[in-house]
Amino acid sequence: MRRKLRRIAAAIGVGIALVLAPVTGTAAAQEKGAAAVTAMDFTPSAVDATPGGEIVTLRWTMTDTTPGTDGMSVRVSLRRQGTTAGTYLGVPLVGTYEVGSFGQDIKLVPGSTPQKATYEWTPAVPQYAAGTSVTWAVTRLEAWDHRGTSLDWDAARLGAFHSTFEAKTLADEQGPTYENLAVDNEQPPYVYVGKGASSMTYELDVHDAQAGISGGALTLTGPGGRHLTGSFAIEWTWDEGYRGCGYIGSGQTDATSCRVSVAFPAHTASGKWTVSKVELTDNAGNTSAYGKLSAAPVHVTSDDVLSADGFTATPNPVDTWHGDRTTKVVFRVHGNRGAIASAVVRTDSPNGCRQSSTKATNAADGTVSVDYGVPRWVFTCPITGLIITDRAGNVALYGSEFGAPETGLTITSAPDKVLPEIDQATLSPTVVPATDHSTNIRLTVNVSGTTSGVDGYDVSLVDSSGTMHPVVTGGTSPTFSGPLTATFPLPDNMPPGRYTIALVLSDQANKSSSFGFPNGTPMPGGPLTLTVT
Repeated sequence: MRRKLRRIAAAIGVGIALVLAPVTGTAAAQEKGAAAVTAMDFTPSAVDATPGGEIVTLRWTMTDTTPGTDGMSVRVSLRRQGTTAGTYLGVPLVGTYEVGSFGQDIKLVPGSTPQKATYEWTPAVPQYAAGTSVTWAVTRLEAWDHRGTSLDWDAARLGAFHSTFEAKTLADEQGPTYENLAVDNEQPPYVYVGKGASSMTYELDVHDAQAGISGGALTLTGPGGRHLTGSFAIEWTWDEGYRGCGYIGSGQTDATSCRVSVAFPAHTASGKWTVSKVELTDNAGNTSAYGKLSAAPVHVTSDDVLSADGFTATPNPVDTWHGDRTTKVVFRVHGNRGAIASAVVRTDSPNGCRQSSTKATNAADGTVSVDYGVPRWVFTCPITGLIITDRAGNVALYGSEFGAPETGLTITSAPDKVLPEIDQATLSPTVVPATDHSTNIRLTVNVSGTTSGVDGYDVSLVDSSGTMHPVVTGGTSPTFSGPLTATFPLPDNMPPGRYTIALVLSDQANKSSSFGFPNGTPMPGGPLTLTVT
């Protein structure tokens, strides 16, 4: 699903609260320095928005007598008034102006100065409202300069000016619809609560073709008819514009990947929890309720019914140098009702550790095991999650992925303890004319020891002065024992003389051993020499 938030231009954005509610905690006037609003007006004072596309112009003047100011940046919030005094619908339409920036919602009127400036904002008036008319009001005006002077005026203080306008609208009488309700695809549908609270995030796509989406709520129902709720709301932020969903379309008519977080308190009842109700509210205040659902199930547990301990892996470490291997994750269960049906092993390793089957094997001694695949060359597979389910549907969770107790398991590859060793080396031919660059010279060694297998080699010729002359670098299928041959022709411009063979063997763990180098490990049986005539 798309995660990128799209900023909606404030000129066409619409924001409405979920319910009519008195505004409480409104910022009181907090003047700092010598800044003030001296005039404010809407033109026209009444508009007909029913055809769509109608605009209104808000103009206001501000003064700032702070010495050295370069002007004031501003942010203005405009909201629909509710049916009673002091109530409003929704998140605001927001206009912004920042000194020194371009392409902004709000414009400076020509003739403005840093000490006295007039601003204009021309937002589009939404076509739909709760009824056939609505009053829009400036509910907040914030301003600041680079010298630290600021003001923050609320609706009450702005009410001294002409800070409202009337709009004739189409009545939106239909509520929002939704689709694609599911558990966040980045989370498995399991929640561990234990002694601390936890949460689950849900996603859904919401649509409202007229007034647009404001927000909504989910109700979850669990064992014994217990309920939990979570909500989301589209809001305006300075950094991201309108947010609350992964994508918010123009006018908020489409809001996709809307994320709803539901908190599960400590010791929440274990069992299956499903979304039983979806409530969605549009920007006109209409709420659609979809009930009697059983959607997006999650399993909640505090490991109070089914639990496990004694986590091991056999074998561990695993010899993955020879190829893909399978180990068994083993544990002992308690409180299970019937046999263990499955065990899902999870890891955050990028190395390709995997589980081909979650089917559990229940042994006579009371232990349970499940196969776990470790691919070739993998060095570590930390077990970050374990989901155990018995035949009655009880679930136990372990691992950091769920905030649950750790298993302590990390599956590792067998360490590379034995570097490449050879017990025999031959060279053929041992004499080559300086003009012969077509004869293949064959260096054959017998690999007698290595943990991870030899898969590469480098061969050089060392002249009488100790100068190295690389002749061939190559790769090979991993060789754990037996002959390995490197073939090369005599390089061009090799003067006649007697040369010693030097060899580097590298293994799959990128470790190496060298033979035949001056003051290094000798070739078995003595130096190998090539005479160039």
